[in-house]
Order: sequence, then structure tokens, then C-alpha cells
Amino acid sequence: MNKKIYIILLITLLTRSVGILNPILGWHSWRQSDTAEITRNFYENGHNILYPQINWGGAGTGYVESEFHIYPFIVSVLYSAFGEHDSFGRMASVLFSMLTVLGLYLLVRKLINEDTALWSALIYAILPLNIFYGRAFMPESMMLMCAVYSIYFFSEWLDKEKAKYFIFAWLFTTLAILIKLPAVYLGLPLFYLAFQKYRYGLFKKYVLFILVILIFIPVILWYYHAHQLLLNGGSSFGIWSYGVDKWGMISLLKEPAWYNDIFFKSIAERHLTYPGFILLIAGIFIKRNYERERLFDIWLIAIIIFIFVAAQAHRAQEYYTLPFDLPAAVFIGKVFAKYLPVGNFKNSFKLRSFASIALVVCFMLICILSYLRMARFLNGENQDSVVLKIGNDVRLVTPPDDKIITASVWNPIYLYHSHRKGWTGLPQVLDSNYIEKRKTEGAKWIAGEKEVFEMENSMDNLDKILKKYKVIKNEKDYFIVKLE
Repeated sequence: MNKKIYIILLITLLTRSVGILNPILGWHSWRQSDTAEITRNFYENGHNILYPQINWGGAGTGYVESEFHIYPFIVSVLYSAFGEHDSFGRMASVLFSMLTVLGLYLLVRKLINEDTALWSALIYAILPLNIFYGRAFMPESMMLMCAVYSIYFFSEWLDKEKAKYFIFAWLFTTLAILIKLPAVYLGLPLFYLAFQKYRYGLFKKYVLFILVILIFIPVILWYYHAHQLLLNGGSSFGIWSYGVDKWGMISLLKEPAWYNDIFFKSIAERHLTYPGFILLIAGIFIKRNYERERLFDIWLIAIIIFIFVAAQAHRAQEYYTLPFDLPAAVFIGKVFAKYLPVGNFKNSFKLRSFASIALVVCFMLICILSYLRMARFLNGENQDSVVLKIGNDVRLVTPPDDKIITASVWNPIYLYHSHRKGWTGLPQVLDSNYIEKRKTEGAKWIAGEKEVFEMENSMDNLDKILKKYKVIKNEKDYFIVKLE
């Protein structure tokens, strides 16, 4: 293995270690706090991976219909060994992100060449959202790692037909789909690899059918079990809400604004940066030298199909689009490998001075834009955040088993930092009827950030709460009242 990959892995580690001790705050804190809640509940309630539990279940059990939570389970085991701290979730993400970079290098080296593999790994390592989600308390980095190794080990098994590669391909493919159901898109690149080797004879390969069955048995069993959690008084992340929220909103595909939001505002600006996006387009037009190299075309197409199927999900949350960055980094890497081959920069500048200088400028711009975006993300993880103040005060003034209502726009971050269970009440619905109903279900406190009421034009509701109930804390930017 080329020693330069170790330098790239070091870059991956360093870029994702900035602020690794920061609490969960800022960008996508709601999604991170959901994962952290499940982790903490595993840790406190016996590590039962079959019963993931959130804090915003109100009077229900808190068990939640969702993907398979192997990531928070692993972090909860780290809690048992070393003590509870958000940093262990971040560290796990950093490790999985480094393994993703390594897996991408191994796969591209195998199917294309060493130069493209090194450049692809480096580009992937420095793209801004890959850095952020490679340190976030979220399962995305583990899912991406599983996706890469799913394809890598499947190609190894096709070439060498050894049982260990079959097992690894099954394991990583199954985990990818369990962690994030949309990872079923992997079926298209895996099918291409099998077709590339067996052609139409693949339909006679019973071992391939066995692999598919082995992959989907645990997937079907888990999602059936997860749905039972909802039916038995639990909550849901809405993974089956077809045509309502994430999936199937085909009408969006008729809107030009949707294409602008997805392919320019999200992919070009946030994921790849505009220089990277331009290089992606250039890389797509570079000649394929090997038939198996077209795997990356199929991989990219599979993810684009997924984007169209889950149109609203990708528009609302850019982390759904993270799988796009893997094959995209390969096409960008192909451009660099063609004009700036590793170890031969001097001759490249002599032969193609304009192209080489342009690529160096593009690379520098990608680095600068990644830094600026990450700096913006890190600014949101401020230790003086009012969210932490609310959490600290709630823990001081309320008994641990008391249920609370937190005023928020569906954000469980206040419940997480308060280490309490209860409800996330929208400011505009926090009227007397809502509050009295929650009281009958066990609510004893309300806590919230005043700015949330202001943002939602619901200051009247806040005034009524402060007048009607016993005020425990009434600070400039937050409040806590007891429902007496």
C-alpha cells in the first residue's frame, strides 16, 4: 500500500478532530441529539439494541420506529468502558470516516489505478460536509463506510471466490441497509459488478440469490420489529411516510427550483464546492480505460435515482446526499490523476502548465471553501450557548423522573441537555389547552428559549405561560416554569 495514503488518513484525522470535545450544538444538533439520546438510553437501560429509545416520546414508551441503531449501540459500549461524553460519538464517527477514506482508496486502486485512488481519497477527505459529518454524532459516517466496503469486498469475492470475502460483502451490505434503508441503492452497482463478470449467466448463479436472501432477512426482520415498537405505543422517525415527507413527492420533480436546490445549492455549493463540482463534470467526460471502471458511473446513477425518489428528503437535509460524494470524489480524482499524477508534478507542469496551474488553484479553493464552511459550523458549537444554560438549570431544579415540555420547533436538543424526558412543544401550540392536556399525561415543567417564541411569532403564548404558572427561572433569554 502506497505510504501516501497514510498522510491522507492523517489529514482525515486532523480535519475531523477540531472541536472533538465540543458538546452537541449548532448545525443539525436536532439529529445529533436524537442519536445521542438513543446512545444514552442504551447506556442507562442495559444496552438492549432491539429497543432504541428517544426522550421526546411524551407519555409513551419512548421506543422509536427507526433504522437499526448499531452506531449508538457501539458508542454506548464506549460509555460503559470510559464514561459518558459526547466526544466518544464524535470519535467513533472520525474512525469510521477514516476507514471510508481507506476503503475508497482500496476500491479505486483495484478498479482504476494508484494515482486516481490517492487523489480520490484526498478529495473525499477534504470536502466540507464529509469533514463535518465525519465528526458529527450521527450514523452517516458508519453507513458510508459500510457502503464502500460492501462494493469492495463484493468485487474481491467475484475475483477470488473466497468465503471470507463473501461474508464481508454480506456483512457490510446488510449493515449499510440496516443503518440507512436508502442504502438499497447499492444493489445497482453490485448488480453491475456481477453482470460484468457473469453476463446473463448471473441469473443461474444460485450463490448470488443466497446472498440477496441473506442480506434481506435481517433487514425485513428489523424493520418489522421496528414497526411493532410504533404500534405498541412508541414513536417514529417517519421512515415509511411515503408521499408525505421524505419519500415519493414526485410533484417536486416538476419544479425548476428543486433542481437548483439539489444540484447547485446542495451538491455544487455545500457538498463538492463549486470548483469540485466543475471538476466532477470534467471527470465524467474522461475516457474509461477499463470496463469495471464504469462501476463508478453506475454508482453515481444509483444515487441520483435515490435523490429523485426521496426528493423532499434531499432538499430538506443535505446529509441524505452524502453518498453522492463517494463516486463524485472518484471523478474529481480522475481529473487530478490525469493532469497532476502523484510523484510527477514537475513534468506535469512542463507538459500541461495551464491545466496543472488551474488544478492547483481549484484544489486550493476547495481547501479554502471547506475551511470557511467548517468554521461556520464550529461557531455554532459555542460553549456559552443558551441551550446548555437551560439544560444545566433544568437538571438543578427538577427531579430526574419529572417529565417536561420544551418549547422548540421539533428540536430534542433541550431534552437531551436537560437529561429529561417529555415533549417538544411548538411555541404556537403551547396554549392552555395543550399544556393542561400534557399535565394530565404527567408533564410538570415547561422550559424554553425565548427566541424560539419570537421566531415563531408566539410571544403571546410565552406571556400567558409566565403569568399563569409558577416561574422558577425568568432570564433574559430563557425561562423555566413549574406547572402548578
